[in-house]
Amino acid sequence: MVLIHKMYVKNVLFIHHSPSDNTKKLSKHLQFKIKKLNPNTNLIVSKATETNIDSFNSIDGVIIGTTENFGYMSGLTKDFFDRTYEGLQNKMAGLPIFYYIRAGLDGNGCKIGIDKILTGLKWRQVLPPLILKGKWNNDFILRLEEKSLTFVNGIEMGIY
Repeated sequence: MVLIHKMYVKNVLFIHHSPSDNTKKLSKHLQFKIKKLNPNTNLIVSKATETNIDSFNSIDGVIIGTTENFGYMSGLTKDFFDRTYEGLQNKMAGLPIFYYIRAGLDGNGCKIGIDKILTGLKWRQVLPPLILKGKWNNDFILRLEEKSLTFVNGIEMGIY
């Protein structure tokens, strides 16, 4: 008997705050690569301001992209968590997540804040966060591509 493994389409929610030309480059490249290389993934793109509890219906994983502002996550990313935290707490336990920070400083304050929120939500970080710090470097795009594709491939294959 031959067993055939059927791939099911996975839904990955990409929540981002991309206020500058460079952060827009990051989010657009991520979207392009995932859509091009992962036909079994439905990438649902949502700005942080537009994301709500209903955005999480039938989601298999989450990618969050934020900037670092004043040593913390962007205000709009924080607003997303403020609006959805209670509604998502204990309802999405174990949800695989990967996030990245475009940091002008070191990204540590932003990372600490997001990690605390994710712990409270009981979401599962399956990859360490990617902190793209310092002056803009075109290498940031390739580093984000590698991590994002690793995350999405893991979701597709059922590893995460």
